[in-house]
Amino acid sequence: MSRGTRTLLVASVASAVAAGVALFVAAAMALRASGSASPPALLAVGLVLAAFVVWGASSMLLRRVARPVERILGAARDLERGAPADLPLLGDSGIALDQAALAFERTARALSEERRRLAAKVAELTQANAALAEAQASLIRSERLATVGRLAAGVAHEVGNPLGAVAGYAELARARLPAGVDPQLADAVDRIAAAAARIDRIVRDLLDFARPSPLELRPVGLPGVVDAALRLASIQARFQGVEVEQRLPDELPPVLGDERQLSQVILNLLLNAGDAMQGQGRVIVSGERRGEEVILTVADTGPGIPADDLPRVFDPFFTTKEPGQGSGLGLAICHAMVEAMGGTIDASSPPSGGAAFVVRLRGAC
Repeated sequence: MSRGTRTLLVASVASAVAAGVALFVAAAMALRASGSASPPALLAVGLVLAAFVVWGASSMLLRRVARPVERILGAARDLERGAPADLPLLGDSGIALDQAALAFERTARALSEERRRLAAKVAELTQANAALAEAQASLIRSERLATVGRLAAGVAHEVGNPLGAVAGYAELARARLPAGVDPQLADAVDRIAAAAARIDRIVRDLLDFARPSPLELRPVGLPGVVDAALRLASIQARFQGVEVEQRLPDELPPVLGDERQLSQVILNLLLNAGDAMQGQGRVIVSGERRGEEVILTVADTGPGIPADDLPRVFDPFFTTKEPGQGSGLGLAICHAMVEAMGGTIDASSPPSGGAAFVVRLRGAC
């Protein structure tokens, strides 16, 4: 405690005692003048005045010391909790403890404001860092796709001509097989033709991946595109036992996209879901508007996507299917198409099971 504060407190207590003594002397003289200044009466007056002095000194200490200390301790507790109470500041009475309480409350509020600003800045930096990481991943994927695209174009060109010759000779041999030919020979010719057809599909996928057709961006209604994709998927054997539920609200706005390529994306997602569920299960196609975007989700009840595979599902030639069952280009082509339309596509495996592909597209209005 400072010397000024001690002096003020001592002077305040001394003045209270002096006032009590003066009142006692005055009361004693009054009792003497009235002739009733007996020792019991003087003792009673002394006790009353002593109680008054104690009360005055206690009130003074409470106001000068206890209340400022309580304010300091309260502000300290609030600061520790991270949210100082909105208490009115103490007035500057010149007492050191009052000044300390005032300074501490101001410091507590300043620290609280700084803490809030720091938390907001951390949240902003975290969000910016996530966006930067996503942009970096997208850039890496785009560069990888561009490299694979150039390689694919060259391979497709070099393979295309000899593949056409193999397919043509296989068909010629099949047409010239005489009746009653050895079944093993006929089976070998059929296998050659089937293998050539499969290679041809892969080459066409490579060409689609390397040289995507020009976009025709215009407003497209998602319900119509989804219906068209479902009609194409329903004739596939791997989709015969799949139940499809559509959750597309009537007020869903059109998106800005290429109708043909968007239908191809949805068809690929539907067929992938059918493959994942081995032709038996349920697919939910849902849509919603979120701000200026329209979100289309294709979810299935299959086994889901392993966590280690999620970052790679859109990489070219990555597939979880059995050898010979897929080229691993379908989702890569879907990703390239959606990005060309100014949207994004993401994959997830919810805790409830299955896989979900979320396509975000720009609303046309």
